[in-house]
Amino acid sequence: MGQKADKEKTSEQKSLPIIVEQKTKAEQVKLIPKKTRYEWENLNNNKSVKKYCKKVDKKFLHWGWGRSRCKNISWHHVRNSVLGDPLIWVSFGDESRKKNRIDTTMVLCGVHGDEITPIKFCFDLIYYLIENYNEHYSERNIVIAPIVNPDSFFKDNPTRTNHRHIDINRNFPTADWNDLAVKLWKNRYRSDKRRFPGKSPLSEPEVVFQVNLIKRYKPSKIISVHAPLTMLDYDGPTLISDVEGVVGYKANALLKSMSQKAKGYRVKDYPFFPGSLGNYAGNERGIPTFTLELPSSDNRRHKEFWALFKPALQSALLHDLRDDLPLSADTKTDLNNI
Repeated sequence: MGQKADKEKTSEQKSLPIIVEQKTKAEQVKLIPKKTRYEWENLNNNKSVKKYCKKVDKKFLHWGWGRSRCKNISWHHVRNSVLGDPLIWVSFGDESRKKNRIDTTMVLCGVHGDEITPIKFCFDLIYYLIENYNEHYSERNIVIAPIVNPDSFFKDNPTRTNHRHIDINRNFPTADWNDLAVKLWKNRYRSDKRRFPGKSPLSEPEVVFQVNLIKRYKPSKIISVHAPLTMLDYDGPTLISDVEGVVGYKANALLKSMSQKAKGYRVKDYPFFPGSLGNYAGNERGIPTFTLELPSSDNRRHKEFWALFKPALQSALLHDLRDDLPLSADTKTDLNNI
C-alpha cells in the first residue's frame, strides 16, 4: 500500500506544470554585462605605425617606464615628422558626433622632445581612458596626441626643437608672426637656438599636424602638457566682453578646479608668444587653452606626476566649456570664490 501511494505521488508530481520565471526586458538588459573597457571597432594600425610602436616601446624601456602598449591602441595617422616618423593620435568617442558640437577635449604632449615626462603622462591618460571612458566619459569626445615632436624625443639626447632646429611652439601661423616672431627671438632671446621660430610660419610638419587636428575636431578646450615650469596657465576667452563672458567664466572656474585638485598647484598668467599654441588657439581663435607644466622632466617621477594631476585631468575632461550651455550650479559656486 505504501509503495503504491509513493508511486501515485511521484506520478502526480510529474504532471505538475513547470513554472519558469519570466524576466522583464529591463531585467534582461541588466543581465547583459556592460563593457567597461574601451574597444575600437578596428585595430588596424598600418605597417609604419606598428614599426613606430616598437620604437616607442624601446624608448619607454630605456626610461624605465616598461612597455608602452602602443601596439594595443588604435591610432590615427595621416602625416609624418621631418624624419618620417608617424605623427599619431588617438580618439575616444564617436567622431561623427562632432557635427553636433559635442564637448571635445584635445590633449597634446611631447611638443618639446626634451620634456619627456609629459609623453609618459599622455600614455597614462590613454591607459586610464581605456579602462574608464565607457563609464564616465561616453558623452564626450577626447583626442590625444602623445608625441607631437618625435624627432627630438627619439634622439640619444632629446632636444626642445625639431629635426630642423625649430621650436614648433613658435611656428604657428599667428597674426603677429611676420612682424614679431624673429624680431622677438633676436632681441629678447638673443637668438637662442632653442627658441628659433623658423624662417616662415607653418613651415614644420609637426605644426601642420596640430593645426589640422584643431580644424578637424574643433575642440571646446585644449590641454597642452609641458615641463618643468611647475604651473598651470590659461590662454583664451576672458571676462572682458559679453560675447566671451560665459566661456571665460567657465574656463576660469576650470583653472581653479584643476589647481585645487592638484593640491593647490600654482596658477600663473604666463604670456603667449608669436607662433605659440596659446596665441594661435586661445588668443586668436577663442579656444580655451590650458598649459599644464609638470614640475620636472625627471623620468623617475612619472608615477608621482600621474597621481598628482590625474584628478585635475578628470575635472578638465568632465568640464563642458561650450558657450551655448548655461552655467551649472557648481560652476557658479566656483566663480563666487575666484
